[in-house]
Amino acid sequence: FWKDVPGATSPGHWLSILQQVIRQTATTLEKAALAYALTGAAGNDALIVCLKGKYDYNVVRPITFIREVMGQTTWSSFLTTPAHPEYTSAHSSLSMASAYVIQNLFGNIGNFTDHTYDYLNYAPRTYSSMYDIAAEAGLSRFYAGIHYKRSIQIGFMQGERVGINIFSRKAEQGPAGKYMQN
Repeated sequence: FWKDVPGATSPGHWLSILQQVIRQTATTLEKAALAYALTGAAGNDALIVCLKGKYDYNVVRPITFIREVMGQTTWSSFLTTPAHPEYTSAHSSLSMASAYVIQNLFGNIGNFTDHTYDYLNYAPRTYSSMYDIAAEAGLSRFYAGIHYKRSIQIGFMQGERVGINIFSRKAEQGPAGKYMQN
């Protein structure tokens, strides 16, 4: 479900989730525009921080470690391993930043069912919070064999910090800031 098939990027999946939340909550146009802007900013900021860290730390992927250090030369990850360093997990950072923004703008909307991939006949998935969605998205990269758990945990922390930073600027934003209150 979190492979994010061609034509639907990871940020695109979160924008699909946001669109569904906007429809589910019958959000006004003004608040929807703000939600798209902040979710997009959060995703972009999270990816910038994550990719900078990847090249600062240059940690090898599990496939490299397993094949070259452990000697399991035929081992392969479930998903294709990206061609950039491992640490930290971009899915985790992006997902937590997006979840943080959506949760803070809309509060607890109750159970949420993600229908992003209905058009591919994938079964929709139901979650009790935006944070549960982020957790599943991040952990999917561990189960796919392309990240270590620590990289996912730190990615969650990065994403949360991005969300906190976005909302710490609410006093500087004028009338739109009223939507940023919890």
